[in-house]
Amino acid sequence: MPFFDNISLLHERIQSITAGLQLVIPELIISGTVLFSLLIELFLHGKTEKFSTSWRYFFLQIPLLLALSLSFQRNELALTGSFASGLFEANLGSNAVNTLILSIGFLLILMNQIHKKSLSFEELIGFLSILLGSLFVTMSTSGLSLFLSIEFMSMGTYVLVSLRKESSRASLPYVFFGLGSSALFVYGISLIYGLTGTLDFSGVDFSRGISVADPFLRGLALGLFAVGLLFKMSWAPFHPWNPDVMENLPASWMTWISTAPKLAIAFVGIRILPILPVSYVNELAALAVLTLVIGNFGALGQNKTKRLLAYSSIAHGGFLAMAWFFQPTQALDAILFYGFLYSIASLLVFYLIDEKGAEDVTSFAGQGVAKPLSSFFLLSGLVALVGLPPAGTFLAKLTYFSLLWSNYEINPSVGILILLLVAIFTTAVSLFYYLKIPFQLYFKKSTLKSTSWSTTSALEIYSYGFLTAILIVSILFPGLVTNLWK
Repeated sequence: MPFFDNISLLHERIQSITAGLQLVIPELIISGTVLFSLLIELFLHGKTEKFSTSWRYFFLQIPLLLALSLSFQRNELALTGSFASGLFEANLGSNAVNTLILSIGFLLILMNQIHKKSLSFEELIGFLSILLGSLFVTMSTSGLSLFLSIEFMSMGTYVLVSLRKESSRASLPYVFFGLGSSALFVYGISLIYGLTGTLDFSGVDFSRGISVADPFLRGLALGLFAVGLLFKMSWAPFHPWNPDVMENLPASWMTWISTAPKLAIAFVGIRILPILPVSYVNELAALAVLTLVIGNFGALGQNKTKRLLAYSSIAHGGFLAMAWFFQPTQALDAILFYGFLYSIASLLVFYLIDEKGAEDVTSFAGQGVAKPLSSFFLLSGLVALVGLPPAGTFLAKLTYFSLLWSNYEINPSVGILILLLVAIFTTAVSLFYYLKIPFQLYFKKSTLKSTSWSTTSALEIYSYGFLTAILIVSILFPGLVTNLWK
């Protein structure tokens, strides 16, 4: 009865693929939202922009809130396990990081609606692609699933950076860079498969194959593999696309591209690096030092507001991934705390600057007196990005420095010591360029009458106040933030 035997085998195969899907209900909701958005758009075609935008926000926020609630529940119940024949795995770390990414996404969309920003179909799909790709990146345990997840995330960024006419010249090189990094990434994965005979990073065969491989081939394979990851982190020397692309983006997508993909890739690093049988601490430390130096000194010479922030996002990407040098448990806690507060500070600063419409730093001259409340919120966000009290990022950066020193004592490495010294030095350097704007706000007088921040509604003020309160409360009660993800 070959027919019935084939049916039985097919049934078993389907069961093996679908086993564990109850562990990824939040991600499945987001996947369904992507498909549902395509269907809903058929009914919104030809409608007014205001009508279409309202319905898009409605059909986006409901599943986002549901997915976030279920993600918190999964995190609380500590549900773990593999699914899709072992291509993905839900663990305590991925559950926490995905909850954080969903929280940032929901807050960003809420801020967008409060500020009455339009939401086109392309923006909706771009946002959801980055969100879904980031969620699956953190859960990937195979080179195949990781590549597909990163590519899905990349498609969203390609869409968002290409929407504005003024960004077309910058977006084309970014897409080419992205395609090139993807090609190198695939080649790295194929070499790793040739050396180990497996694509499963968590398997014993992977570690054994890497340990006995030829050092040159092993370094080449892992180096090509790292290119795809470091490109998404905007690490040097894979950073040139960042300033040109970012300066033409609106606040929402500038924040989204600066946070969600970096959080996902940072977590991939703390999962893969500890299982490698060889250490690349000094090589990674050298790249981290280069990233911090280029990001901070690149921002130091900028007077264009968004370009300054774009360079600073490179530095923050380098700082965030310094958690790769910590112990895995410490690294996860550090990424969650720092990533959350950095995202909140980015939302606050990017939206205020976007609302101001200030292309140049000097455009903020005299606004500290004319618009004291908005100026105070902007000052709070910039202080948080520097990592100074009373913002909770002060504790986050202090935690990074202390953990880096603790791991240097355990594993005395010249690379880690130099990285620690450079991280402290570049944090001091960031003080100079971040305070360019507050200097204009409070110590310079404007010769022109500004109409910016004049139409800020009460609800927008409350949203800025809420974000500022999170940054300040987090330094007084850091446990409230850290316990959210545990």
